[in-house]
Amino acid sequence: MNKPFAQFVLLVTLAASAVAQQQSAAPALRGSYADTLGFPGQSWTTIGNLSPIERNNFYLQSYMEQNAAVFSAYSDSLTVTPYVALGLSLDTQGLNWNNKAQPRFGIRINKSFRHGVVSIGSGYAYEKRFNGTTSSAPVLYLQDWFGWQSAAEKHSRFPGSSWFALGNISPVERGNIIGQGYITQGVVARKFSNFSLVPYAESTIFRDTKGFDWDNKILVGGGVKAVIPRRELYTEVGLSFAHEKRFDSGRSASGLTFFTNFSFEWNLLGRKAGR
Repeated sequence: MNKPFAQFVLLVTLAASAVAQQQSAAPALRGSYADTLGFPGQSWTTIGNLSPIERNNFYLQSYMEQNAAVFSAYSDSLTVTPYVALGLSLDTQGLNWNNKAQPRFGIRINKSFRHGVVSIGSGYAYEKRFNGTTSSAPVLYLQDWFGWQSAAEKHSRFPGSSWFALGNISPVERGNIIGQGYITQGVVARKFSNFSLVPYAESTIFRDTKGFDWDNKILVGGGVKAVIPRRELYTEVGLSFAHEKRFDSGRSASGLTFFTNFSFEWNLLGRKAGR
């Protein structure tokens, strides 16, 4: 295990968040595992009114994952990583698809690149929707994550990221193949001693094979956010104007959204590279 491999573990962890939820883009993680080895993990939480169509509906979404590495090859650019994870989402309107918990375990095969990672994963998930619906099933998915010029880095000026996920990731929606994609690009307008001010634009698209309204939509928008890195803790507080269109029902709406994102990283061994 070496520094390039540890960097790759960070990217795997980031990409995992892409399949944790269905309503918004996963909060960007901007800490670094680049100098650590062991069993890295991450968690994130986002709070806000994320859907203009679901007006005045506030969400809380949270995700936690623990990774390990059992095999690496080709200078650590190809790895096999088992994981355990827990996703949770709640909203103030009690909508079925927004109120659920999903523990999951599985394994991924990952190919790393300079700025990202592509993974094929499989596992077993249990999903409980708080209206009483529960189900468990195997899951299989393809995903990627790419990021550039992190706003947490001193000299970065154009932070951005993208992710994509495709698979049967919801046991309750059995047999439903869900595709999700996201891209964002920002500009660091000003760096202060404790945070950066970042105007940004973003777009998220969702499609599925069963035609559920909440799984077939596009959101586009832009705004400004304060990015506050604190070692392993990364925080974003922002305001944006978003437009949402749902493909099958034809509904659309625009409005202001407010959000707060928190993410945290850890390493169970906490060893430094080369030690």
